[in-house]
Amino acid sequence: MTTHEMPLLTVPATDEAAATLADWLIRSVVPTVLDGAGMALDADTLCALAPITARRIGGRRRLRAHERQLDLVITAIEERLQRRSASPSAGEAAVVAGLSIRSLPDEVLDAAAHMAGTIADCGSPAAALANRALQLGAIIVDTGLGAVAAEDLRLRVVESYCSLLTYLWTTDPATQIHLTTPR
Repeated sequence: MTTHEMPLLTVPATDEAAATLADWLIRSVVPTVLDGAGMALDADTLCALAPITARRIGGRRRLRAHERQLDLVITAIEERLQRRSASPSAGEAAVVAGLSIRSLPDEVLDAAAHMAGTIADCGSPAAALANRALQLGAIIVDTGLGAVAAEDLRLRVVESYCSLLTYLWTTDPATQIHLTTPR
């Protein structure tokens, strides 16, 4: 695999696969982004949430604690962005106006968006809230307001994505991994 190729994941449409992906999104990748945005306490609260299982996503409103915590995280991120937007520099304004999220690979953004729809179909907005927190946290980093550079966060997120791929590949024989070139 060259540095220009990114693995793409195809998993069976089962509750177990959806739960694994939602758990990764909410309890792993969003906290990674929040940590990069300098919001370690918020990241820790998401990591401390109960694991998402197939049983949890199969029942109505079983992800309420996740939803509440993600709402709080989004509020904290938005407040932080609003405090800084009172006097944004030209560079910050350009990034926020264009919403260029360079600290997150397209594959991760696509997976987050797909999970948002899948979990919403199960009756919970938790993954959609996680998708919003993911993008807002990335904006903090991309505008230079985070604790790490955008390139460092991107490496951390790719590492998390690759460990998810490895986990799914070893635990679910129906999982397929394809190599794609960046868009």
